[in-house]
Amino acid sequence: MPATTSAPACPPTTSGPAPDVDEAVGYLPEMPALREGVEISQAEGEDHAVVSVAPEGRYLRMGRDAAVLLSGLDGSRNREDVLAQWSAAVGQQGASELLAQLWGLGLLHNPKGPPPARERAFTYRKPLSFQFTLVRPQRLTAGMRTLGGVLARRPFPQLYLALLVAGAVAIAVDHQGFLRAISTPVPSGTVFHVWMVTLAVGALHEFGHATALAYFGGRPRRMGVMLFYFFPAFFCDVSAGWKLSDRGHRVRVALSGVTVNAAVAAGAAIVAALKGGEAAQFWWLLTVYNLISTAFNLLPFVKLDGYLALMGRVDVPFLRNKAISDARAWLGRVLYGHPPNEKSLDRPWSVPFGLAAITFPVVWMGYMLTRVLPSMLFWGKTGTVLWLMIIALAGSRLLYGMARIAFPVGRGGRRQASLRRRLLGLGMVGAAVAALLCAVPVDATTKAGYVLQNGQPVLVVPTAGGAVGAIHPGDRIELRSAGLIRSPVLATAVVDGPASGPVQVSSAAFSPLKHASGHTEAIRYSLRQVDGHTLPSAGKATAHTGTTTIAGRLAETYLLPPLRLLTGLG
Repeated sequence: MPATTSAPACPPTTSGPAPDVDEAVGYLPEMPALREGVEISQAEGEDHAVVSVAPEGRYLRMGRDAAVLLSGLDGSRNREDVLAQWSAAVGQQGASELLAQLWGLGLLHNPKGPPPARERAFTYRKPLSFQFTLVRPQRLTAGMRTLGGVLARRPFPQLYLALLVAGAVAIAVDHQGFLRAISTPVPSGTVFHVWMVTLAVGALHEFGHATALAYFGGRPRRMGVMLFYFFPAFFCDVSAGWKLSDRGHRVRVALSGVTVNAAVAAGAAIVAALKGGEAAQFWWLLTVYNLISTAFNLLPFVKLDGYLALMGRVDVPFLRNKAISDARAWLGRVLYGHPPNEKSLDRPWSVPFGLAAITFPVVWMGYMLTRVLPSMLFWGKTGTVLWLMIIALAGSRLLYGMARIAFPVGRGGRRQASLRRRLLGLGMVGAAVAALLCAVPVDATTKAGYVLQNGQPVLVVPTAGGAVGAIHPGDRIELRSAGLIRSPVLATAVVDGPASGPVQVSSAAFSPLKHASGHTEAIRYSLRQVDGHTLPSAGKATAHTGTTTIAGRLAETYLLPPLRLLTGLG
Protein backbone atom coordinates (compact mmCIF):
# COMPACT_ATOMS: atom_id res chain seq x y z
CA MET A 1 0.00 0.00 0.00
CA PRO A 2 1.19 3.58 -0.45
CA ALA A 3 3.37 4.84 2.32
CA THR A 4 1.62 8.15 2.68
CA THR A 5 -1.26 10.11 1.37
CA SER A 6 -2.01 13.81 1.24
CA ALA A 7 -5.00 15.10 3.04
CA PRO A 8 -7.57 16.56 0.71
CA ALA A 9 -7.83 20.31 0.96
CA CYS A 10 -11.22 21.82 1.60
CA PRO A 11 -12.34 23.16 -1.78
CA PRO A 12 -14.14 26.47 -2.09
CA THR A 13 -17.86 26.13 -1.92
CA THR A 14 -20.49 27.90 -3.92
CA SER A 15 -23.43 29.57 -2.37
CA GLY A 16 -26.29 27.23 -1.68
CA PRO A 17 -29.98 28.01 -1.96
CA ALA A 18 -31.07 30.92 0.17
CA PRO A 19 -33.48 30.46 3.06
CA ASP A 20 -37.05 31.50 2.47
CA VAL A 21 -36.88 35.29 2.04
CA ASP A 22 -40.12 35.94 3.88
CA GLU A 23 -38.65 34.24 6.95
CA ALA A 24 -35.06 35.45 6.51
CA VAL A 25 -35.36 38.96 7.95
CA GLY A 26 -36.78 37.62 11.20
CA TYR A 27 -33.58 35.86 12.26
CA LEU A 28 -30.91 38.09 10.71
CA PRO A 29 -28.83 40.16 13.18
CA GLU A 30 -29.86 43.77 13.87
CA MET A 31 -26.30 45.05 13.22
CA PRO A 32 -24.76 42.77 10.54
CA ALA A 33 -21.01 42.37 10.90
CA LEU A 34 -18.35 39.93 9.72
CA ARG A 35 -17.61 37.26 12.28
CA GLU A 36 -14.16 36.99 13.76
CA GLY A 37 -11.71 35.02 11.61
CA VAL A 38 -13.29 35.78 8.21
CA GLU A 39 -10.84 37.03 5.57
CA ILE A 40 -11.62 38.08 1.99
CA SER A 41 -9.05 37.74 -0.81
CA GLN A 42 -9.63 39.27 -4.24
CA ALA A 43 -6.98 38.61 -6.89
CA GLU A 44 -6.52 40.98 -9.80
CA GLY A 45 -8.08 39.76 -13.01
CA GLU A 46 -10.34 37.18 -11.32
CA ASP A 47 -14.13 37.39 -11.43
CA HIS A 48 -14.48 35.93 -7.94
CA ALA A 49 -13.14 36.29 -4.41
CA VAL A 50 -12.08 33.64 -1.89
CA VAL A 51 -13.39 33.92 1.66
CA SER A 52 -11.52 32.02 4.39
CA VAL A 53 -13.36 31.11 7.56
CA ALA A 54 -11.42 30.28 10.73
CA PRO A 55 -11.23 28.21 12.82
CA GLU A 56 -13.01 25.68 10.58
CA GLY A 57 -10.53 26.22 7.75
CA ARG A 58 -13.29 26.59 5.16
CA TYR A 59 -12.66 28.40 1.89
CA LEU A 60 -15.72 29.80 0.11
CA ARG A 61 -15.91 31.26 -3.36
CA MET A 62 -18.23 34.10 -4.29
CA GLY A 63 -18.55 36.80 -6.92
CA ARG A 64 -16.44 39.93 -6.56
CA ASP A 65 -19.48 42.19 -6.19
CA ALA A 66 -20.90 40.05 -3.37
CA ALA A 67 -17.50 40.03 -1.67
CA VAL A 68 -17.35 43.84 -1.81
CA LEU A 69 -20.74 44.03 -0.12
CA LEU A 70 -19.68 41.47 2.47
CA SER A 71 -16.46 43.35 3.29
CA GLY A 72 -18.48 46.47 4.10
CA LEU A 73 -20.28 44.79 7.01
CA ASP A 74 -18.43 46.34 9.97
CA GLY A 75 -21.33 46.42 12.44
CA SER A 76 -21.79 50.18 12.24
CA ARG A 77 -25.08 50.07 10.32
CA ASN A 78 -28.37 48.41 11.17
CA ARG A 79 -30.01 45.76 9.05
CA GLU A 80 -32.45 48.13 7.30
CA ASP A 81 -29.66 50.49 6.23
CA VAL A 82 -27.59 47.58 4.87
CA LEU A 83 -30.53 46.22 2.88
CA ALA A 84 -31.35 49.67 1.56
CA GLN A 85 -27.76 50.21 0.35
CA TRP A 86 -27.51 46.74 -1.19
CA SER A 87 -30.87 47.12 -2.93
CA ALA A 88 -29.34 49.81 -5.13
CA ALA A 89 -26.85 47.22 -6.43
CA VAL A 90 -28.78 43.93 -6.53
CA GLY A 91 -32.41 44.90 -5.97
CA GLN A 92 -34.55 44.54 -2.86
CA GLN A 93 -35.18 40.82 -3.35
CA GLY A 94 -31.51 40.13 -4.14
CA ALA A 95 -30.33 42.08 -1.10
CA SER A 96 -32.50 40.05 1.26
CA GLU A 97 -31.44 36.77 -0.36
CA LEU A 98 -27.74 37.67 -0.26
CA LEU A 99 -27.80 38.70 3.40
CA ALA A 100 -29.69 35.51 4.27
CA GLN A 101 -27.14 33.43 2.37
CA LEU A 102 -24.20 35.08 4.13
CA TRP A 103 -25.87 34.41 7.46
CA GLY A 104 -26.57 30.79 6.54
CA LEU A 105 -22.93 30.27 5.50
CA GLY A 106 -21.81 31.36 8.96
CA LEU A 107 -19.97 34.50 7.81
CA LEU A 108 -21.77 36.96 10.08
CA HIS A 109 -21.33 37.58 13.78
CA ASN A 110 -24.11 36.09 15.90
CA PRO A 111 -24.48 38.15 19.10
CA LYS A 112 -26.78 35.53 20.61
CA GLY A 113 -24.59 32.58 19.71
CA PRO A 114 -21.69 31.00 21.57
CA PRO A 115 -18.22 32.56 21.41
CA PRO A 116 -16.06 31.48 18.46
CA ALA A 117 -14.83 27.94 18.96
CA ARG A 118 -11.15 27.14 18.99
CA GLU A 119 -9.87 25.09 16.12
CA ARG A 120 -9.99 21.44 17.12
CA ALA A 121 -7.02 19.15 16.88
CA PHE A 122 -9.20 16.20 15.82
CA THR A 123 -11.39 16.54 12.73
CA TYR A 124 -13.32 14.30 10.34
CA ARG A 125 -13.25 14.87 6.58
CA LYS A 126 -15.49 13.10 4.11
CA PRO A 127 -15.49 10.52 2.68
CA LEU A 128 -13.43 8.60 5.25
CA SER A 129 -10.58 10.57 6.81
CA PHE A 130 -9.89 11.08 10.52
CA GLN A 131 -7.26 13.79 11.06
CA PHE A 132 -5.27 14.75 14.15
CA THR A 133 -3.32 18.00 13.95
CA LEU A 134 0.25 17.89 15.27
CA VAL A 135 1.77 21.09 13.84
CA ARG A 136 0.43 24.49 12.81
CA PRO A 137 3.26 25.66 10.59
CA GLN A 138 2.23 29.31 10.12
CA ARG A 139 5.36 30.49 11.96
CA LEU A 140 7.49 28.44 9.57
CA THR A 141 5.94 30.00 6.47
CA ALA A 142 8.72 32.55 5.92
CA GLY A 143 11.41 29.88 6.21
CA MET A 144 9.57 27.53 3.86
CA ARG A 145 9.08 30.36 1.37
CA THR A 146 12.83 30.97 1.38
CA LEU A 147 13.54 27.25 0.97
CA GLY A 148 11.09 27.05 -1.93
CA GLY A 149 12.80 29.96 -3.62
CA VAL A 150 16.20 28.27 -3.31
CA LEU A 151 14.93 24.96 -4.71
CA ALA A 152 13.22 26.70 -7.63
CA ARG A 153 16.47 28.29 -8.84
CA ARG A 154 19.20 26.70 -10.92
CA PRO A 155 20.76 24.18 -10.68
CA PHE A 156 18.27 22.36 -8.44
CA PRO A 157 15.52 21.66 -11.04
CA GLN A 158 18.16 20.32 -13.45
CA LEU A 159 19.74 18.17 -10.72
CA TYR A 160 16.31 16.81 -9.80
CA LEU A 161 15.61 15.81 -13.41
CA ALA A 162 19.03 14.16 -13.66
CA LEU A 163 18.31 12.20 -10.47
CA LEU A 164 15.05 10.84 -11.90
CA VAL A 165 16.74 9.82 -15.14
CA ALA A 166 19.58 8.10 -13.25
CA GLY A 167 17.07 6.24 -11.08
CA ALA A 168 15.17 4.98 -14.13
CA VAL A 169 18.45 3.81 -15.68
CA ALA A 170 19.40 2.00 -12.45
CA ILE A 171 16.11 0.08 -12.45
CA ALA A 172 16.50 -0.84 -16.12
CA VAL A 173 20.10 -2.02 -15.69
CA ASP A 174 19.46 -4.10 -12.55
CA HIS A 175 15.84 -5.06 -13.12
CA GLN A 176 16.57 -8.66 -12.15
CA GLY A 177 17.81 -7.55 -8.75
CA PHE A 178 14.77 -5.31 -8.43
CA LEU A 179 12.37 -8.18 -9.12
CA ARG A 180 14.29 -10.56 -6.85
CA ALA A 181 14.18 -8.11 -3.94
CA ILE A 182 10.38 -7.72 -4.05
CA SER A 183 9.73 -11.43 -4.74
CA THR A 184 11.63 -13.10 -1.91
CA PRO A 185 11.05 -13.16 1.88
CA VAL A 186 12.36 -10.15 3.77
CA PRO A 187 14.07 -10.09 7.19
CA SER A 188 11.83 -8.53 9.83
CA GLY A 189 14.55 -5.98 10.62
CA THR A 190 14.55 -4.81 7.00
CA VAL A 191 10.77 -4.43 7.05
CA PHE A 192 11.01 -2.32 10.22
CA HIS A 193 13.69 -0.08 8.75
CA VAL A 194 11.75 0.38 5.52
CA TRP A 195 8.67 1.28 7.54
CA MET A 196 10.56 3.85 9.64
CA VAL A 197 12.11 5.49 6.56
CA THR A 198 8.71 5.46 4.87
CA LEU A 199 7.26 7.41 7.80
CA ALA A 200 10.02 9.99 7.48
CA VAL A 201 9.44 10.26 3.72
CA GLY A 202 5.72 10.70 4.40
CA ALA A 203 6.49 13.69 6.61
CA LEU A 204 8.78 15.15 3.92
CA HIS A 205 6.00 14.60 1.38
CA GLU A 206 3.72 16.86 3.37
CA PHE A 207 6.46 19.45 3.93
CA GLY A 208 6.80 19.46 0.16
CA HIS A 209 3.18 20.63 -0.11
CA ALA A 210 3.69 23.22 2.62
CA THR A 211 6.91 24.57 1.09
CA ALA A 212 5.37 24.96 -2.37
CA LEU A 213 2.31 26.70 -0.94
CA ALA A 214 4.47 29.09 1.07
CA TYR A 215 6.68 29.79 -1.95
CA PHE A 216 3.65 30.86 -4.02
CA GLY A 217 2.36 33.13 -1.26
CA GLY A 218 -0.03 30.88 0.69
CA ARG A 219 0.03 29.79 4.31
CA PRO A 220 -0.32 26.09 5.22
CA ARG A 221 -2.77 25.81 8.11
CA ARG A 222 -1.96 22.53 9.80
CA MET A 223 -0.11 19.23 9.46
CA GLY A 224 -0.57 15.96 11.28
CA VAL A 225 -1.49 12.30 11.07
CA MET A 226 -4.69 10.70 9.88
CA LEU A 227 -6.53 7.51 9.11
CA PHE A 228 -7.37 7.57 5.40
CA TYR A 229 -9.79 4.74 4.60
CA PHE A 230 -8.59 3.23 7.92
CA PHE A 231 -4.91 3.34 6.90
CA PRO A 232 -2.42 5.62 8.71
CA ALA A 233 -0.85 8.50 6.80
CA PHE A 234 0.32 12.08 7.18
CA PHE A 235 -1.56 15.11 5.89
CA CYS A 236 -0.98 18.77 5.14
CA ASP A 237 -3.93 21.15 4.83
CA VAL A 238 -3.25 23.19 1.69
CA SER A 239 -6.73 24.71 1.54
CA ALA A 240 -5.14 28.16 1.24
CA GLY A 241 -4.07 27.13 -2.25
CA TRP A 242 -7.48 28.34 -3.39
CA LYS A 243 -6.29 31.87 -2.72
CA LEU A 244 -3.69 31.46 -5.48
CA SER A 245 -4.99 33.06 -8.65
CA ASP A 246 -2.57 31.14 -10.91
CA ARG A 247 -3.96 27.68 -11.69
CA GLY A 248 -0.48 26.40 -12.50
CA HIS A 249 0.66 27.32 -9.00
CA ARG A 250 -2.22 25.34 -7.51
CA VAL A 251 -1.22 22.31 -9.59
CA ARG A 252 2.39 22.59 -8.48
CA VAL A 253 1.35 22.80 -4.83
CA ALA A 254 -0.74 19.65 -5.24
CA LEU A 255 2.06 17.72 -6.99
CA SER A 256 4.95 18.92 -4.82
CA GLY A 257 4.47 16.01 -2.41
CA VAL A 258 4.96 13.27 -4.98
CA THR A 259 8.13 14.97 -6.21
CA VAL A 260 9.62 13.99 -2.84
CA ASN A 261 8.56 10.35 -3.26
CA ALA A 262 9.89 10.24 -6.83
CA ALA A 263 13.24 11.64 -5.69
CA VAL A 264 13.53 9.10 -2.87
CA ALA A 265 12.61 6.26 -5.24
CA ALA A 266 15.26 7.34 -7.74
CA GLY A 267 17.96 7.79 -5.09
CA ALA A 268 17.19 4.43 -3.48
CA ALA A 269 17.31 2.70 -6.89
CA ILE A 270 20.75 4.13 -7.59
CA VAL A 271 22.08 2.93 -4.21
CA ALA A 272 20.49 -0.52 -4.69
CA ALA A 273 22.04 -0.97 -8.13
CA LEU A 274 25.46 0.03 -6.81
CA LYS A 275 25.29 -2.27 -3.76
CA GLY A 276 23.84 -5.39 -5.38
CA GLY A 277 23.22 -8.71 -3.59
CA GLU A 278 21.16 -9.14 -0.43
CA ALA A 279 22.28 -5.75 0.92
CA ALA A 280 20.29 -4.10 -1.86
CA GLN A 281 16.91 -5.49 -0.75
CA PHE A 282 16.25 -2.63 1.68
CA TRP A 283 16.92 -0.04 -1.02
CA TRP A 284 14.84 -1.83 -3.66
CA LEU A 285 11.91 -2.08 -1.26
CA LEU A 286 12.25 1.62 -0.49
CA THR A 287 12.22 2.25 -4.24
CA VAL A 288 9.08 0.26 -4.94
CA TYR A 289 7.12 1.64 -2.01
CA ASN A 290 7.83 5.20 -3.11
CA LEU A 291 6.93 4.35 -6.70
CA ILE A 292 3.62 2.90 -5.51
CA SER A 293 3.01 5.94 -3.32
CA THR A 294 3.70 8.26 -6.24
CA ALA A 295 1.37 6.38 -8.59
CA PHE A 296 -1.41 6.08 -6.02
CA ASN A 297 -1.26 9.74 -5.03
CA LEU A 298 -1.57 10.77 -8.68
CA LEU A 299 -4.90 8.97 -9.10
CA PRO A 300 -7.61 11.63 -9.47
CA PHE A 301 -10.54 9.46 -8.34
CA VAL A 302 -10.01 9.91 -4.60
CA LYS A 303 -9.12 13.08 -2.72
CA LEU A 304 -5.36 12.80 -3.09
CA ASP A 305 -2.71 14.85 -4.86
CA GLY A 306 -3.86 13.97 -8.37
CA TYR A 307 -7.40 15.03 -7.59
CA LEU A 308 -6.28 18.33 -6.07
CA ALA A 309 -4.13 19.00 -9.14
CA LEU A 310 -7.05 18.31 -11.47
CA MET A 311 -9.45 20.40 -9.41
CA GLY A 312 -6.99 23.29 -9.30
CA ARG A 313 -6.36 23.07 -13.03
CA VAL A 314 -9.99 23.07 -14.15
CA ASP A 315 -10.88 25.57 -11.40
CA VAL A 316 -14.08 23.80 -10.37
CA PRO A 317 -14.92 23.55 -6.65
CA PHE A 318 -16.26 20.22 -5.39
CA LEU A 319 -15.24 18.61 -8.67
CA ARG A 320 -15.52 15.03 -7.43
CA ASN A 321 -18.87 15.57 -5.71
CA LYS A 322 -20.34 17.17 -8.81
CA ALA A 323 -19.06 14.41 -11.09
CA ILE A 324 -20.43 11.73 -8.77
CA SER A 325 -23.79 13.53 -8.72
CA ASP A 326 -23.86 13.51 -12.53
CA ALA A 327 -22.85 9.84 -12.64
CA ARG A 328 -25.63 8.91 -10.22
CA ALA A 329 -28.11 10.93 -12.24
CA TRP A 330 -26.98 9.15 -15.43
CA LEU A 331 -27.29 5.73 -13.78
CA GLY A 332 -30.70 6.69 -12.42
CA ARG A 333 -31.83 7.71 -15.89
CA VAL A 334 -30.50 4.54 -17.54
CA LEU A 335 -31.51 2.03 -14.86
CA TYR A 336 -34.60 3.52 -13.27
CA GLY A 337 -36.02 5.94 -15.81
CA HIS A 338 -35.36 9.22 -14.00
CA PRO A 339 -36.01 12.18 -16.33
CA PRO A 340 -32.90 14.09 -17.47
CA ASN A 341 -31.79 17.01 -15.32
CA GLU A 342 -29.22 19.74 -15.65
CA LYS A 343 -25.69 18.50 -15.02
CA SER A 344 -23.78 19.67 -11.95
CA LEU A 345 -20.44 19.67 -13.81
CA ASP A 346 -20.40 21.14 -17.30
CA ARG A 347 -17.63 18.93 -18.68
CA PRO A 348 -17.92 16.17 -21.32
CA TRP A 349 -16.02 13.75 -19.04
CA SER A 350 -18.22 14.42 -16.02
CA VAL A 351 -20.11 11.09 -16.07
CA PRO A 352 -17.11 8.81 -16.81
CA PHE A 353 -15.06 10.57 -14.15
CA GLY A 354 -17.92 10.27 -11.67
CA LEU A 355 -18.34 6.56 -12.40
CA ALA A 356 -14.62 6.03 -11.81
CA ALA A 357 -14.80 8.06 -8.60
CA ILE A 358 -17.66 5.85 -7.38
CA THR A 359 -16.01 2.59 -8.38
CA PHE A 360 -12.39 3.10 -7.39
CA PRO A 361 -12.86 3.31 -3.58
CA VAL A 362 -14.93 0.11 -3.69
CA VAL A 363 -12.25 -1.74 -5.68
CA TRP A 364 -9.45 -0.33 -3.53
CA MET A 365 -11.12 -1.26 -0.24
CA GLY A 366 -11.89 -4.75 -1.57
CA TYR A 367 -8.26 -5.24 -2.52
CA MET A 368 -6.97 -3.99 0.81
CA LEU A 369 -9.43 -6.15 2.73
CA THR A 370 -8.13 -9.25 0.95
CA ARG A 371 -4.63 -8.30 2.15
CA VAL A 372 -5.53 -7.31 5.71
CA LEU A 373 -8.45 -9.51 6.77
CA PRO A 374 -6.67 -12.92 6.66
CA SER A 375 -4.31 -11.80 9.42
CA MET A 376 -7.34 -11.35 11.70
CA LEU A 377 -7.91 -15.10 11.71
CA PHE A 378 -4.85 -15.48 13.93
CA TRP A 379 -6.49 -13.19 16.54
CA GLY A 380 -8.96 -15.93 17.38
CA LYS A 381 -12.68 -15.29 17.76
CA THR A 382 -12.10 -11.60 18.45
CA GLY A 383 -10.51 -11.23 15.02
CA THR A 384 -13.24 -13.18 13.27
CA VAL A 385 -15.99 -11.08 14.87
CA LEU A 386 -14.16 -7.91 13.84
CA TRP A 387 -13.79 -9.35 10.32
CA LEU A 388 -17.53 -9.98 10.07
CA MET A 389 -18.31 -6.50 11.41
CA ILE A 390 -16.09 -4.92 8.73
CA ILE A 391 -17.74 -6.99 6.00
CA ALA A 392 -21.21 -6.07 7.29
CA LEU A 393 -20.28 -2.38 7.35
CA ALA A 394 -18.80 -2.49 3.85
CA GLY A 395 -21.78 -4.43 2.48
CA SER A 396 -24.34 -2.08 4.03
CA ARG A 397 -22.46 0.95 2.71
CA LEU A 398 -22.42 -0.57 -0.78
CA LEU A 399 -26.16 -1.29 -0.67
CA TYR A 400 -26.84 2.23 0.58
CA GLY A 401 -24.89 3.68 -2.33
CA MET A 402 -26.86 1.58 -4.79
CA ALA A 403 -30.17 2.59 -3.20
CA ARG A 404 -29.28 6.29 -3.47
CA ILE A 405 -29.30 5.96 -7.24
CA ALA A 406 -32.86 4.65 -7.29
CA PHE A 407 -34.08 6.83 -4.40
CA PRO A 408 -31.86 9.94 -4.41
CA VAL A 409 -31.85 12.15 -1.33
CA GLY A 410 -31.42 15.88 -1.21
CA ARG A 411 -32.23 16.35 -4.89
CA GLY A 412 -34.19 19.54 -4.39
CA GLY A 413 -36.49 20.20 -7.32
CA ARG A 414 -34.97 17.59 -9.61
CA ARG A 415 -37.46 15.38 -11.38
CA GLN A 416 -37.63 11.70 -10.58
CA ALA A 417 -39.28 8.66 -12.08
CA SER A 418 -42.45 7.24 -10.59
CA LEU A 419 -42.16 4.87 -7.65
CA ARG A 420 -43.50 2.01 -9.77
CA ARG A 421 -40.87 2.63 -12.46
CA ARG A 422 -38.08 2.77 -9.88
CA LEU A 423 -39.20 -0.44 -8.17
CA LEU A 424 -39.38 -2.18 -11.54
CA GLY A 425 -35.91 -0.96 -12.44
CA LEU A 426 -34.56 -1.97 -9.04
CA GLY A 427 -35.94 -5.48 -9.53
CA MET A 428 -34.40 -5.75 -12.98
CA VAL A 429 -31.01 -4.53 -11.71
CA GLY A 430 -31.19 -6.99 -8.81
CA ALA A 431 -31.98 -9.85 -11.17
CA ALA A 432 -29.13 -8.90 -13.50
CA VAL A 433 -26.64 -8.66 -10.63
CA ALA A 434 -27.82 -12.00 -9.23
CA ALA A 435 -27.44 -13.63 -12.63
CA LEU A 436 -23.96 -12.19 -13.00
CA LEU A 437 -22.86 -13.35 -9.55
CA CYS A 438 -24.40 -16.81 -9.71
CA ALA A 439 -24.03 -17.78 -13.37
CA VAL A 440 -20.63 -16.53 -14.55
CA PRO A 441 -17.96 -19.19 -13.93
CA VAL A 442 -14.51 -18.28 -12.55
CA ASP A 443 -11.56 -20.31 -11.37
CA ALA A 444 -11.82 -21.54 -7.78
CA THR A 445 -8.60 -21.12 -5.82
CA THR A 446 -7.49 -21.65 -2.24
CA LYS A 447 -4.57 -19.86 -0.61
CA ALA A 448 -2.17 -22.15 1.22
CA GLY A 449 1.55 -22.73 1.76
CA TYR A 450 4.19 -25.38 1.38
CA VAL A 451 7.16 -26.68 3.35
CA LEU A 452 9.99 -28.99 2.30
CA GLN A 453 10.16 -32.36 4.05
CA ASN A 454 13.08 -34.59 3.08
CA GLY A 455 13.65 -32.32 0.11
CA GLN A 456 10.09 -32.71 -1.21
CA PRO A 457 7.35 -30.03 -1.01
CA VAL A 458 4.29 -30.74 1.10
CA LEU A 459 1.14 -28.62 0.77
CA VAL A 460 -0.07 -27.16 4.09
CA VAL A 461 -3.41 -25.42 4.70
CA PRO A 462 -3.93 -23.58 8.02
CA THR A 463 -6.82 -24.89 10.08
CA ALA A 464 -7.67 -21.32 11.17
CA GLY A 465 -10.25 -20.56 8.51
CA GLY A 466 -8.53 -22.54 5.81
CA ALA A 467 -10.69 -24.16 3.15
CA VAL A 468 -9.39 -27.62 4.02
CA GLY A 469 -12.35 -29.46 2.54
CA ALA A 470 -12.03 -27.67 -0.80
CA ILE A 471 -8.77 -29.43 -1.76
CA HIS A 472 -8.91 -32.92 -3.30
CA PRO A 473 -6.47 -35.37 -4.89
CA GLY A 474 -5.66 -34.34 -8.44
CA ASP A 475 -6.00 -30.59 -7.87
CA ARG A 476 -3.32 -28.48 -9.53
CA ILE A 477 -1.01 -26.55 -7.18
CA GLU A 478 1.21 -23.54 -7.83
CA LEU A 479 4.18 -23.24 -5.46
CA ARG A 480 5.17 -19.61 -5.07
CA SER A 481 7.83 -17.46 -3.51
CA ALA A 482 6.69 -15.66 -0.36
CA GLY A 483 7.60 -12.15 -1.48
CA LEU A 484 6.50 -9.05 0.38
CA ILE A 485 5.11 -7.47 -2.80
CA ARG A 486 5.29 -10.10 -5.53
CA SER A 487 4.86 -13.89 -5.33
CA PRO A 488 5.95 -15.47 -8.63
CA VAL A 489 5.27 -19.14 -9.39
CA LEU A 490 8.38 -21.28 -8.80
CA ALA A 491 6.96 -24.73 -9.52
CA THR A 492 3.76 -26.62 -10.16
CA ALA A 493 2.51 -29.87 -8.63
CA VAL A 494 -0.56 -32.08 -8.20
CA VAL A 495 -2.20 -33.15 -4.95
CA ASP A 496 -1.30 -36.82 -4.49
CA GLY A 497 -3.57 -37.99 -1.70
CA PRO A 498 -6.04 -37.10 1.03
CA ALA A 499 -5.28 -34.75 3.91
CA SER A 500 -3.36 -35.80 7.01
CA GLY A 501 -2.84 -34.01 10.30
CA PRO A 502 -3.34 -31.56 11.80
CA VAL A 503 0.33 -30.85 12.52
CA GLN A 504 2.43 -27.87 13.53
CA VAL A 505 4.32 -26.35 10.59
CA SER A 506 6.64 -23.36 10.33
CA SER A 507 4.84 -20.04 10.04
CA ALA A 508 7.29 -19.18 7.23
CA ALA A 509 4.93 -21.03 4.88
CA PHE A 510 2.35 -18.26 5.32
CA SER A 511 4.55 -15.20 5.90
CA PRO A 512 6.67 -12.98 3.65
CA LEU A 513 9.15 -12.56 6.50
CA LYS A 514 12.42 -14.45 6.23
CA HIS A 515 13.01 -16.92 9.08
CA ALA A 516 9.54 -16.23 10.51
CA SER A 517 9.35 -17.61 14.02
CA GLY A 518 6.58 -19.72 15.48
CA HIS A 519 4.40 -22.52 14.20
CA THR A 520 0.90 -22.75 12.77
CA GLU A 521 -1.54 -25.63 12.96
CA ALA A 522 -2.20 -26.94 9.45
CA ILE A 523 -3.43 -29.87 7.39
CA ARG A 524 -0.88 -31.58 5.10
CA TYR A 525 -1.29 -32.88 1.54
CA SER A 526 1.38 -34.89 -0.26
CA LEU A 527 2.31 -33.71 -3.76
CA ARG A 528 3.47 -35.38 -6.97
CA GLN A 529 4.62 -34.28 -10.42
CA VAL A 530 6.59 -31.38 -8.98
CA ASP A 531 7.98 -29.41 -11.90
CA GLY A 532 9.92 -26.15 -11.73
CA HIS A 533 12.85 -24.39 -10.11
CA THR A 534 14.66 -25.28 -6.91
CA LEU A 535 12.36 -24.40 -4.05
CA PRO A 536 13.13 -22.52 -0.83
CA SER A 537 12.40 -24.32 2.46
CA ALA A 538 8.91 -22.75 2.66
CA GLY A 539 6.65 -20.49 0.68
CA LYS A 540 3.15 -19.68 -0.51
CA ALA A 541 0.91 -21.94 -2.58
CA THR A 542 -2.25 -21.58 -4.64
CA ALA A 543 -4.55 -24.55 -5.09
CA HIS A 544 -6.74 -24.58 -8.19
CA THR A 545 -9.82 -26.50 -7.10
CA GLY A 546 -12.01 -26.32 -10.21
CA THR A 547 -14.54 -23.65 -11.06
CA THR A 548 -17.01 -21.62 -9.07
CA THR A 549 -19.15 -18.53 -9.55
CA ILE A 550 -18.36 -14.92 -8.76
CA ALA A 551 -20.65 -15.21 -5.73
CA GLY A 552 -18.81 -18.31 -4.58
CA ARG A 553 -15.45 -16.59 -5.05
CA LEU A 554 -16.58 -13.58 -3.01
CA ALA A 555 -17.98 -15.80 -0.27
CA GLU A 556 -14.78 -17.87 -0.17
CA THR A 557 -12.67 -14.73 0.07
CA TYR A 558 -14.63 -12.56 2.49
CA LEU A 559 -17.31 -14.57 4.32
CA LEU A 560 -16.51 -18.26 4.77
CA PRO A 561 -13.06 -18.04 6.47
CA PRO A 562 -14.33 -16.36 9.66
CA LEU A 563 -17.48 -18.51 9.70
CA ARG A 564 -15.37 -21.67 9.51
CA LEU A 565 -13.34 -20.57 12.51
CA LEU A 566 -16.41 -19.64 14.53
CA THR A 567 -18.32 -22.82 13.73
CA GLY A 568 -15.34 -25.20 13.67
CA LEU A 569 -16.40 -26.56 10.27
CA GLY A 570 -13.79 -27.08 7.56
